Amino acid sequence: MKLINQQLIKNTNLKQIYNLVHQEQGISRAELAKRTKLSKTTVSALVDELLERDFLMDTGTSDSKTVGRKPNSLQLKPERHYVAVLCWEEEQVLGYLTDICGSVAVTCRIAVKETDSYVERSRALFDLELLPAISPEKLLGICIVVPAMIDPDTREIFSTSFHLPDRTESDIVGELAATFREYPVALLNDTACTAYAEKVYTGIREKDFAFINFSRGIGATLFIQDTMLGKATASYTQFGHYSIDPAGPLCSCGRRGCLERMIGEDSLPGRLAKTAGSSPLKRKDAVTYEELGHAAIYGDGAARSVIRDIASDFSLALGNLVCTVHPKLIIIGGKGRDLGPLFLEDVTEFLHTTGFRRMLDSVRIRYGLLDQNACCNGAMKYFFDIHYNFTQDLSGQFFIG
Repeated sequence: MKLINQQLIKNTNLKQIYNLVHQEQGISRAELAKRTKLSKTTVSALVDELLERDFLMDTGTSDSKTVGRKPNSLQLKPERHYVAVLCWEEEQVLGYLTDICGSVAVTCRIAVKETDSYVERSRALFDLELLPAISPEKLLGICIVVPAMIDPDTREIFSTSFHLPDRTESDIVGELAATFREYPVALLNDTACTAYAEKVYTGIREKDFAFINFSRGIGATLFIQDTMLGKATASYTQFGHYSIDPAGPLCSCGRRGCLERMIGEDSLPGRLAKTAGSSPLKRKDAVTYEELGHAAIYGDGAARSVIRDIASDFSLALGNLVCTVHPKLIIIGGKGRDLGPLFLEDVTEFLHTTGFRRMLDSVRIRYGLLDQNACCNGAMKYFFDIHYNFTQDLSGQFFIG
């Protein structure tokens, strides 16, 4: 037991040192000791281990303004350690080999037909494209990222946005664990990974915030007191299935009038058809958020009307969320950003008109700030921060969330 506790403490300290260097490249050992409140001897030993294991590099004396001998600067060492990220989407798996410093070294994809197994295709992509790109000892682990709810108790994946076989047809979680048995594997939700990237890479200071992801569906991840609610499983909240109209269309989850069904991209042609005025978008069978947002900015009256209606519906669900957990920051990410500035203005207006004003006075709303690599980088960083262990061999470990 004493050995286990010592390993746990050491792993925590190594993570703390590494993440402080990640946050402030060029930091010195003396400053690390000050920030961590560990002794200089302990910090020096931990830094030496991270240098020896190629996680950090010493770049020599810094430009510090301190009097006397200049301290040496520490930085992350790139191209030494990687996490493989496999993102499941409709009819394809996207693969990324992501350096733990944040750079995506390899990007690839493989098609998944209706009769194919996502697990088998993922292994094929990993073996053919990702693993050959690096030496095996550089791989820290694998993340399987799905646009779905993951139930850690029943070990099931439930998706309303793309087709997966149900538990009676296939034990996907069991297959994943068996197929990648040589490696540490984490099964994660896509919205949670993107939210974690926003938290880590955009310097969010609020301890309570909500990330709303617009993709094929609409998901949410909540951080309460700086901790992700329910880990990266999406099993604690299904924001996209808040009902905003009990008499609305039937959703695949079994409810009526779900937010996902009411304001998802699939709803846009129908909304446009009901709107007065002409618009070239009305002639299209499918309309994207980007097309709608672009048309609205440039004066398309029908598009502008639809954006305002969507913002009204979205604010109803958002107001209920605020009353439940009271986040101080709400971030709209994914394809939601494509709706443009008018949508954000309308959401803010409607939310403050219909919501609980005393709680909304302290709420800030903004779009996500990251690019298309947010999900894979968030998955990599989440795996490293939450699951990777400096002091234990994790081979064969399978993590859910």
